[in-house]
Amino acid sequence: MLDLAILGLLRDSPHHGYELKEQLAGLGFWKVSFGSLYPALRRLEKRRLIEALRVTGRRKVYQITPAGGAEFERLLQEDTDSFEEDRRFSLRLAFFRYMEPAMRVKTLERRRRRLVEHLGESTRNLRQATARGRDQIDRYARALMERSIQSTEADIAWLDELIAAERHSFEPKRVT
Repeated sequence: MLDLAILGLLRDSPHHGYELKEQLAGLGFWKVSFGSLYPALRRLEKRRLIEALRVTGRRKVYQITPAGGAEFERLLQEDTDSFEEDRRFSLRLAFFRYMEPAMRVKTLERRRRRLVEHLGESTRNLRQATARGRDQIDRYARALMERSIQSTEADIAWLDELIAAERHSFEPKRVT
């Protein structure tokens, strides 16, 4: 997923690592650390999918190569389900029956907190992109950012229902 994002951003124009990091955050999808970004850039450069245009001080400005453009197209068309975190959570949820009720609630609440953080970041990123002007964000990027917000809100509501049902299932039953 990171390779696709980097190649896509470089397809628009050349960037140095810090700009890429900021733009990835601006898209609202990743909170990429330099510890994962720079190894990805080196890997893409080694595969000749990107190249350094110039070096200014300690910064390299990267651009996509023709081979990188072809790889971008391939990755863009590749059928993928969702982000790694979503897959990990879904896998855990599939085996919730083996967890104690309190641990299920704790896991659901942790996932909810992460989604609330993501929602706040996504909303801020959309607001900032919109404030910069229409020429800074195209309608597809805006639609994608809005979709991310809507889907995160729906996931939070779904988790709220699961948490409430889980808590209700281990409350002491009242005898009347």
